[in-house]
Amino acid sequence: MKRFLSSVALIASITACEASTDPIDGIGGGGPGGGAVTPAQISGNWSFALDRTTATCPAGSLPDNQVILADLDVLTTGLMTGTSTWQASPGPDRSLEGGLNLATGVGSLILRGSAAGTAMELEGTFTADGDFDGTLRDPRAGSLPVFSSGSCQYNATGDKA
Repeated sequence: MKRFLSSVALIASITACEASTDPIDGIGGGGPGGGAVTPAQISGNWSFALDRTTATCPAGSLPDNQVILADLDVLTTGLMTGTSTWQASPGPDRSLEGGLNLATGVGSLILRGSAAGTAMELEGTFTADGDFDGTLRDPRAGSLPVFSSGSCQYNATGDKA
């Protein structure tokens, strides 16, 4: 019993001392994510490299190692402004919407296609030092595919330029 109470006291003291947004071993802080970010740290030009995780994607899907370019403009609320855009390099600029939790860096972006009702979703974690790690799904749930007639999923890693 004495060992148990000592362990509880130790954990309580570590938790009380840990107040950063990127906690030691997940103790304290603001929960899962990459830590607090500001609109200025996320706003700007990003490149996202894609790696297919779906075994067989339909014809017309984005290939492995495809790069998605995005120009993000983040409001103080974490939402993207109407001037945020994306493109599959090379390609035309298309609209981008969504947002992120500024306390954790976790975001969900909707990449609209040029045809009505088409959209992909990019979900993951942005960090204050300009990195991203997440998943891209084409199509977004409830939307039509942007690049093929079926669905395909990708690991996405990103860097701010």
